[in-house]
Amino acid sequence: MKRQFGAWLMVFLCLSVLGGTITDFTLPRADGSLFRMRDHLGEKLFVIDFWASWCKPCKSLLKRLQEIKQEVPEVEVIAISIDDASARTAAESYIRGKGFDFITLFDAEGRVAKDLNPSMKIPFTLIIDRQGTIVYTHSGYIPGIESEIKNRLQEAQ
Repeated sequence: MKRQFGAWLMVFLCLSVLGGTITDFTLPRADGSLFRMRDHLGEKLFVIDFWASWCKPCKSLLKRLQEIKQEVPEVEVIAISIDDASARTAAESYIRGKGFDFITLFDAEGRVAKDLNPSMKIPFTLIIDRQGTIVYTHSGYIPGIESEIKNRLQEAQ
C-alpha cells in the first residue's frame, strides 16, 4: 500500500507541473556564463532534462536526446545537472567527452530541480512549447522513449 501511494504521489507531482507555464530561471553554464530561460522562450521548442553524472539511465537518455537534437533542428535540448559542486567536473567531462552539443546547465543547490521536478527523480524530462507551456513530462528512462519524445515534439509544433 505504501509503494502504491508513493507511485500516485509521483504521478500527482508530475501532473501538477504539466500544463503550467515554465518559471523563469537562471543557471550557470560550463563556461561560467549564465543562461536565463526567459531570454530564449519563443525561439524553439525545448526539451529539458534533469540528470546526474552518477546516473546510468540519465546517461542513456542524454545519448538519445543528442540524437533528437540532430534530427529535429527546431528543438533545443537543455541538460540540467543536479550534481553537487564536488561532482561538477565529472559532469562537465562526461558531456565534453561524448561531444554533446546541447545546452548544459548546473543546479547544484537544486533550486530549479525542486521547482520543475517536484519528485526529484532522475532522469526527469520536460517538453516546453514556444509559449513556455510545459506540454510533457516523464520520469525515468525506458529504451525507446525517444520515439515518444519525438511524437510529443511534433504535437507541440
